[in-house]
Amino acid sequence: MGIGLNGLNSGMQDMYSSLLGGTGSSASGSSTLLSDYASIKNGSYGKMMKAYYAKVGEEETESSSKSDSKTKETDGATASAARRFYETASGMNSLDYSEENIDGLYDSVSAFIKDYNTMIKNASNSKLDDVKKQADAINDLTYSNYKLLARVGITMNSDRTLSIDEDTFKKVNEKTGATNVPTLKTLFQGYGSYADKLTDKMSKLYRTAGEGESVTSSKAKYAGSAGSYTPADKTDDTDETKAAPGSSKTAKDSASAAAASALYKSIDKMGSMQIDNDNKDNIFEAFNTFIKDYNSLMKNALESVNSNVIHQADYLRNLVNGNKSAFARMGITVNGDNTLSIDEEKFKDSDMSNVKDLFTGAYSFSEKMTDRINQIYKYATQGGTLADQTYTSQGTYSAGEAGTVLDTTM
Repeated sequence: MGIGLNGLNSGMQDMYSSLLGGTGSSASGSSTLLSDYASIKNGSYGKMMKAYYAKVGEEETESSSKSDSKTKETDGATASAARRFYETASGMNSLDYSEENIDGLYDSVSAFIKDYNTMIKNASNSKLDDVKKQADAINDLTYSNYKLLARVGITMNSDRTLSIDEDTFKKVNEKTGATNVPTLKTLFQGYGSYADKLTDKMSKLYRTAGEGESVTSSKAKYAGSAGSYTPADKTDDTDETKAAPGSSKTAKDSASAAAASALYKSIDKMGSMQIDNDNKDNIFEAFNTFIKDYNSLMKNALESVNSNVIHQADYLRNLVNGNKSAFARMGITVNGDNTLSIDEEKFKDSDMSNVKDLFTGAYSFSEKMTDRINQIYKYATQGGTLADQTYTSQGTYSAGEAGTVLDTTM
């Protein structure tokens, strides 16, 4: 059965009309199509599309640049204030907490409050949301201790700062003769005290406000003095050869301090090395030194007479145990006696990117280790910090002078 010519023409016209504009007239659709065709033929359409996609590309690049800039944004003022207050809070542990030294304690706590206020103001007013969150956490910690603080004359103000009343601080109970010294020791001295917890908070705040570095890393820089205290020899120098492990909180531990200093140096060396598969021999040598220094620190610290040193060594041991799998991939074994051992052949057969992941970059294993090692050194020396040390070409160190800008190099 055939199709008539009129029917065919009608069908073609309907299809043509549909292609050119649907419900619009065929003349209008034809004009639009011919106009587009002319634009394509003379090249103007192509130029228009190139210009459009070039603009889109620029907008995407600009957006990406803004995003990258945002991720790298830092808060130098808060980082500097956190670094300084870290030193001040760390130093509170080494003060002479005797009733005869109440005037000296008042001066030290006043300096503590001054540095605290600078830090909390900068952090609370930061443009970085993560820094503000850290400020909230610090304020919460202080609030949880407000009763003890009030007892010694320290008040929390509405702007998050602290203020101190000298008369209340130095008052003596007329009936019993009691002073505020026991409360001051609870707040500012020893493991788990308010000041001790603040040092951990400052480490986190410094990382967040800065470039991800540890507050005790060799790259950390700070201006001014190393804190508002002077390490003193007024603490109990317990005879370590006779005292039982963990029998004191104030005993100095020179062996653990020396081991902590050595490990701090070996970690920093690992972080500054070229870590790739073309440098395996040098990396193995440095890693082997790191293991020897770690083993030495664990041996001394876990047998320390100072209970705070033992606690910090436990934290360090848990950090290492948490990375067993990563170590195993490099031929390193975490032994039952808390030491590490290394298989040279397996180590050199492994991909050095595994080492790089552990020892470089923000929030790396090594950055977390340096924070904990500094805590061990602080308790072992009763107030010192590894960030105060500058290393000579012979590998020994000397205390940095107060009042200068320090950049710890090892």
